[in-house]
Amino acid sequence: MNQKRAFNKTLSIVTSTNQDFEWYPTTDEILNVVETDLRDLFHLNENEKPTISILDCGAGDGRVLQKLTQGDRYAIEKSIPLIEQMPSDIFIVGTDFNANTLLDKKVSVVFSNPPYSCFEDWAVKIINEANSKFIYLVIPTRWKNSKSIQSAIESRNAKTRVLGTFDFLNGDRSARAIVDVICVSLTSYGRYSGHHLNVDPFDLWFDQNFQMKTHTSEQADYEIKQSLNSKVNRTIASSGELIQSKGLIYALQDLYTRDLDTLIKHYRAFCDIDPILLCELGVNVSSVKEGLKLKISSLKDAYWRELINNLETITNKLASSSRKIVIDKLLENVHVDFNSDNAHAIVMWVIKNANHYFDSQVIDLVTRMTEKANIILYKSNQRTFRDEQWRYNSNPSDLKNYKLDYRVVLERVGGLTYNFSNEASLSKSAANLLNDICTIAYNLGFDTYGFTPANQFDWESRSAKTFTFRSPITGHQEPLFEARAFKNGNLHIKFNPDFICRLNVEFGRLKGWIRSPKEAADELDITFNQASAAFECNFKLESASVPLLLGWVA
Repeated sequence: MNQKRAFNKTLSIVTSTNQDFEWYPTTDEILNVVETDLRDLFHLNENEKPTISILDCGAGDGRVLQKLTQGDRYAIEKSIPLIEQMPSDIFIVGTDFNANTLLDKKVSVVFSNPPYSCFEDWAVKIINEANSKFIYLVIPTRWKNSKSIQSAIESRNAKTRVLGTFDFLNGDRSARAIVDVICVSLTSYGRYSGHHLNVDPFDLWFDQNFQMKTHTSEQADYEIKQSLNSKVNRTIASSGELIQSKGLIYALQDLYTRDLDTLIKHYRAFCDIDPILLCELGVNVSSVKEGLKLKISSLKDAYWRELINNLETITNKLASSSRKIVIDKLLENVHVDFNSDNAHAIVMWVIKNANHYFDSQVIDLVTRMTEKANIILYKSNQRTFRDEQWRYNSNPSDLKNYKLDYRVVLERVGGLTYNFSNEASLSKSAANLLNDICTIAYNLGFDTYGFTPANQFDWESRSAKTFTFRSPITGHQEPLFEARAFKNGNLHIKFNPDFICRLNVEFGRLKGWIRSPKEAADELDITFNQASAAFECNFKLESASVPLLLGWVA
């Protein structure tokens, strides 16, 4: 009942904001059939969940992706309320289906339960452009009589299977439509065994749009990418007035569209050149095709990198491991078509995930420093742990309700390393830890902006290095923590008491051990004022921050 009530609430928001776009959620009955077929195609046991990558076109609230795979989940969805309902592990690769290409969105499976008023157009586009081995479509039974759908199937040399015929009478949102669930196989045997696609979707698009009969000498991929990156950088550097007047996103969109149109125009010009002359010059159709494919993807890459570079307000607040995960995920998906709607959706994804990482990295940091000599149990925790429970580089499995002391000795993170000239430097793992402390301190309210990275200190064994923050009261630099690195790989840290207080309160809150400032004060032996200042002090981004982060113009 609660699930139905939640759906009705979402539907009410969607319809009242004119963000419906014919959202009829795929029924469990249909999803079960697709899931069974996926297990067969990918040779999985009955209870084994697929870990394949899936793109859902018209993904709604993300229920299909959650049901069908534990692997990479990608979505194209136009409705903002539905995007906001999606779990944070679903990556938005497009908003307006018709304004996005599927050619370079390489996944194992494409799924779509499209709007039935235009299902034919959606089906044709998906079949023509899908860069996947299989497609699942939930479409009206009259698809069999569609010449355009049949033509698309033939152009991809594909095979189709009808998995069943269903209706939506008992669905979350009732409808009278009678639909077939079809599987379109784009590989020779319809099995996931590394086979190549029968027809590459980019080749099909190129042949349909460029009537060429010839071959140019190949240029190195690196040179093409570097050339495009340099061109984009020069373009943006000379477009300050446009960016100021339109805002970053819309300015980048205009510049990207202009560059892409120019690129396509130049390649279309080849079609007007005498084929005999092109042949004499050694121009070859396949290499021209590959060149265009590379340049389009590189152009997208350059503009998405420019956007990502302007998300430093977010990425600078992430610890080293969290930052790598978020940035890698973004750069994995630079094949997303560059436009303002997609940019907004991706920034929303970043905000949704960044807040998760802002919290989880607090837990990770304290856990990395948790050793027997470094912790103090809560007042209410009377447990004792034997020495053997701390052995083998692991903590007791039932360890909980504890805080860090303001002095810690770390034996697991590395200390000093030495080169052939016996010159000391800080190990990478130790440097990452110290830099992460500064990053998390900033999120907890200590101004470490522009702090000196740990590897830029002149390290010597036992020599103390002081990391500072700017006091909001005096405006002067004050000690945040003092670190000593040793030849034996140990690291000793002495923390500012106010910082360790905030870190311990937020760690306890996020672990669910303390639920109020009063509990924090009682358990951690601090004052109520200290507890109140520390409770829920960790930085959090709000959706309203999007325009400010990107300099959007209203």
